[in-house]
Amino acid sequence: MSTNYAVSEDEILDDPLVQLRADIADRLAAISEQSDTPDEFEHVGGTFSASEVDFTTSAWMDRLADVQGWLRLGEDLPDASPDAFVQTLANTLGFEQLGDGIEDSDGLPRLNAAGLGRLFERVDQASRIQQVFVEQFGETGSRRAASDAWKEAWDDEPEPDEAEPLKPVSATTEVWPIYQFTHKKLNLTPSYQRGDVWTTSARQMLIESVLRGIPLPSVILLRPDQPGQPHEVVDGKQRLTAILRFVGKHPLAIERVQLADDYHAQGGQLRKAFEENYSTFKKMWKALRHEALTSKIEDQYFFPFRLGSNETVFNGPLAPLKGKYFSDIGDFVISVADEQITVRDLFESVVAYKIPVIEYKKATQSQIHEVFKLYNKQGVHLNAEEIRNAIFHELKLTPATLVAAGDSQVKTIDDVERVAPALASVWPDVEHLGSTLESYGFGESRYRRTKVLSWVLATLLGDTGGKDLPSTAKHIDDLLRKSKGTFDKTGATPQLNNPKLNDSAVVGKLFQAIATATKLHAAYADELWAPKFRDGDSGQKWQELQLVGSLVGITIAYISEPESAEGRVEDHAEEMFAESATAERGEQASVWARPKKTQTKSQWEFIAKVARRVAEILEADVEAAERKMRQQFGSSGIGSLFAMIPDDGE
Repeated sequence: MSTNYAVSEDEILDDPLVQLRADIADRLAAISEQSDTPDEFEHVGGTFSASEVDFTTSAWMDRLADVQGWLRLGEDLPDASPDAFVQTLANTLGFEQLGDGIEDSDGLPRLNAAGLGRLFERVDQASRIQQVFVEQFGETGSRRAASDAWKEAWDDEPEPDEAEPLKPVSATTEVWPIYQFTHKKLNLTPSYQRGDVWTTSARQMLIESVLRGIPLPSVILLRPDQPGQPHEVVDGKQRLTAILRFVGKHPLAIERVQLADDYHAQGGQLRKAFEENYSTFKKMWKALRHEALTSKIEDQYFFPFRLGSNETVFNGPLAPLKGKYFSDIGDFVISVADEQITVRDLFESVVAYKIPVIEYKKATQSQIHEVFKLYNKQGVHLNAEEIRNAIFHELKLTPATLVAAGDSQVKTIDDVERVAPALASVWPDVEHLGSTLESYGFGESRYRRTKVLSWVLATLLGDTGGKDLPSTAKHIDDLLRKSKGTFDKTGATPQLNNPKLNDSAVVGKLFQAIATATKLHAAYADELWAPKFRDGDSGQKWQELQLVGSLVGITIAYISEPESAEGRVEDHAEEMFAESATAERGEQASVWARPKKTQTKSQWEFIAKVARRVAEILEADVEAAERKMRQQFGSSGIGSLFAMIPDDGE
């Protein structure tokens, strides 16, 4: 289906819909970068660029057809003819009358302004919901779990024609200290809000963020019409629920305690204990109610909860607070927003730490419903790479990975010295790495190249100590945590698990080695790697598992004996190509055949087999490579990786 619309360049430049078509093309290209898919459909067509989504020909139809599974249109788009394709597309986009959403140009169909508008909305929606799948897959390694989350996200999407046009509202923006929330009447359960869906660990992490002075996102409230009535919580319910519960101010908890105090004629003593000494309150509650306040019961009653007890999470200066209730730590002094204050003051006084608030003053219920849906629709969750960049930004390894992958704004050597000084001395050897990863088919969308490079780093350096390799995301996080270090039990001196990865010279040498190995991998690509191995199709774009496995193998060979690496690649290129060609479908016994199962263990087994076979073909001394990795970079993940290969061989 490749029909030329014969539209002149001047007509294209004068077309007011050019930007809309460009936006659609950008999003379709970004969608195509994800090779793992929900179980409803398979990845077809490979990755493509925005320039390939050409609306001056029928090429845009081919590219849209490649990713239509992600759009969940409800009906397959036919490839019989452009007319049938465009008409079916218009129908799936909600145009009920024949010909609506379509225009005729020189006897050929295309979407008109209304049709392009709806296609953009659908593609934008698909791009956003794709991230749900990607994040769930990265966290769990389970295609089924990620598919279920993806389907649920689609099911939760409001129909586009349900909403009335959003009318102007009156609103102000302010910042409030926490006590203004804990002392204000709040309606936490308006009809459009979700239930209390946060886990205990999520609530604990929120409170830890506050205690560390980390800014929180805006809370959105609706001011009541009448004085004395509660503010309605439009957005921020889960955060406010966590705060109110932690300090014992949740209205449902207070109501329950007061009823129990009255019933047992305690004269306010039970209520006083609840507010001042929760540990004493728990004993009184058990004596009066014959009910132990387990964490499950505390959740049910909206009672206070303890801080986390995980030393790897709740560490540093806050380590003495772990496992404690608010009433136990009120007098503990912490540093928040450059201010030395007690924990009690942070939550109960006017202090420097504040939370942004958007307060709607006049809005109808229907407007607030639409505002709520709009905020949730616009919200884009941070992916794993974006979160890592925030959490581990102070490490030498993190900015170096970002810059080396080409996912930063670095343009000059001065920028490198400022953002990732560890790379400054080796930049001439490393600067090609971002463009090389891009040539493999990994674009700029949401730190995709950073993810691949981080994956390679974790695979080469991540030692699990005999345990199975975890999910990709966790394996990368574990490496960064070991580089960041953990605190001793007093919360004092950080003990680095791998201090070498915080040494600029070591980090520079590490990226220099990987960049050199990557250059070998790419320079001999057509001689080393059969197309069917690269992407299961034409070999135009690489898929992640195949790239990581083969690149790790090349890097092992390079590190084992750098001087002879290129010669060995040249000598064994024909053998490598012949073996990688056995990745044809049906040859499931082949080392090179991508596994059908997408579970974490299957993926690591595939990467391990490919990496080991590449190293074997290139006559690499694996033991020497592992020894050099530990000597030069402080750790090696080669043994942990190869341990994922079953004992029964291939």
